[in-house]
Amino acid sequence: MGMHTMNPASRMWFYGLAQPLSGAQSEELVQLMDEFTSQWKAHGAQLAAAYRWINHQFLIIAVDEGQQQATGCSIDKSVHLLQEFGAKHGVDFFNRMLVHAQTGDGFTSYSTASLKEAIAEGLVDENTPVLHTTAATLGESGSGVIPLKESWAARFL
Repeated sequence: MGMHTMNPASRMWFYGLAQPLSGAQSEELVQLMDEFTSQWKAHGAQLAAAYRWINHQFLIIAVDEGQQQATGCSIDKSVHLLQEFGAKHGVDFFNRMLVHAQTGDGFTSYSTASLKEAIAEGLVDENTPVLHTTAATLGESGSGVIPLKESWAARFL
């Protein structure tokens, strides 16, 4: 199932890394996610799940809960999978304080401290597109980017 064909009400989870993975690490993650989403179940029922891996750095996982609801245990399985991968490769999928700003052809990931510096230096402003990391559904995420002023990090402007 491709994410582009999923119900817009599908629940989603966003995971962003501070830096992109290497090509080999990305290949490993893609294989892991292919296997995981094709076998992901909640109380024995297959979940209608998909993922998207963007720029070797951003992972979006979605479940169409109109078909089968994800449960606490099934969600925990996805979290543990990413924690194990992160521990193996020294990366953190769970740093929720990163802001991923669109810059040229890619993205720059900022900690809150470095975001404040980038704002002060004029590198980032209220209209800078940032990834919509707090969207709960595919429909809410829209194109995936929103202006910084509409994000959780607007308080740093």
